[in-house]
Amino acid sequence: MRFLRLASNWLDRAEGDPFTWPYWIDVSVSGPEPAVAIAEGVAHGASGGRFTVEEALKPEWRARFDKAEGTWLLPYLERLAAGDGVAEAELVRAFTGLHGREPESYDWD
Repeated sequence: MRFLRLASNWLDRAEGDPFTWPYWIDVSVSGPEPAVAIAEGVAHGASGGRFTVEEALKPEWRARFDKAEGTWLLPYLERLAAGDGVAEAELVRAFTGLHGREPESYDWD
């Protein structure tokens, strides 16, 4: 599955910025079922996992979306949870509109 790194409080960091605890929200719509990867931390303090869209929308994950500056993703995930399609190109356009560049991506099988 191809995941897009769509939200993180580290996306626009510059060298010399003070350290902040990192959070990431990555989304895949390329596989048989959409998936959301949620992660936080660095080195031994890092944790994360891959979740269904429905799991990622549970209230206990909302703070991660806030901290990763990813609340803009929630309407797209809600559409996916409702069974509506969301194309990768649509997510890339939304990200590019916010950040002025395309998101990073990676494969996770």
